Amino acid sequence: MRKNCYCWLAAISFICCIIAMNTVAYAHHGGVSSAFGPGAPIETASPLALGKGRILIYEKFEYVPFEQKDNAEPENIDTFTFFNTVFGYGVTDALSIYGILPFTIKEQDTLGTSDGFGDLGFLVQYGFKLGERDGIRGLYNYGPEDSYGAPYSTDDLKMSVIAGMTVPTGTTSNRDDNGNRFDMGMQPGFAAPSFTFGFAASKMVIPHVTLTGDTSILTFTETNDGKPGNEVRFNVAGGYEIFEKPGGFFSRLDIIGESNFLHLTKDLNDNGEKENDSGGSMLYLSPGLRASFGKHVSVGALIKIPTWKDLNHESEQQGSEGLEEYRAIVTCSISF
Repeated sequence: MRKNCYCWLAAISFICCIIAMNTVAYAHHGGVSSAFGPGAPIETASPLALGKGRILIYEKFEYVPFEQKDNAEPENIDTFTFFNTVFGYGVTDALSIYGILPFTIKEQDTLGTSDGFGDLGFLVQYGFKLGERDGIRGLYNYGPEDSYGAPYSTDDLKMSVIAGMTVPTGTTSNRDDNGNRFDMGMQPGFAAPSFTFGFAASKMVIPHVTLTGDTSILTFTETNDGKPGNEVRFNVAGGYEIFEKPGGFFSRLDIIGESNFLHLTKDLNDNGEKENDSGGSMLYLSPGLRASFGKHVSVGALIKIPTWKDLNHESEQQGSEGLEEYRAIVTCSISF
């Protein structure tokens, strides 16, 4: 009876993750998912664990050019460029911890460039699965067979819970070419802690095809300058394995297709009032590729294309999510 209950709870959790399709994201920073390893998606978080004693080095590059709007002339936000370096360690086969060091370059027409290190982040991920062990089907913590380097596409329903926070170590005092302090959204750091919680799940639905979904919520704390809008994210990704050569230098190639749906809450200004020209909803459709080299190196590339949006006072917004020309993302992960 208990085993059947676990099965239903796991199945319901995964289905809810897939159909929820309601998310929120803040407009002025690049996110980092825990997606690495053979067959994993790129922007969507993967439930895959590192494995006990393993170390991960992960780099994510993201380039974002924005649409130029007449209402923002002559100070249109031009481009954002994000570099996120992640270090991970497998405490157990099920428990992985990560440290995240971001670096940001933000360019604004006539005002110049704001760059520097962002807020230091920490992430904890705990993995479990609905599968079979010793001939008994049930809900189990990850074992060695579920870690980085093991086959990603398996019949088990793999899941993980993710929790994290940032500490306000990033630069928040950059000034423009006129000597004035850049707005909050143009600073690399946010001057206050943030907290996040999420859930990810994946399963091979048919041979060579794996479906992955994640949802998360992130909230910022308020400062004297105001508060960025909270964010809830939802992503769904499908991966199709088109090539595999176990033991070879070029060991695997996957086609990745993702749907990234976001809803932004409104920012608060320094008086604690909502900024009406901020926030909204948008959908990205994102094609990509993931290549694996041996067992320990993986490279991903993705283009996020804004496909639909419903922004608050859109005619007054510029330089926010939903108003990009595109988002180009490249990731590289190495495990040893």
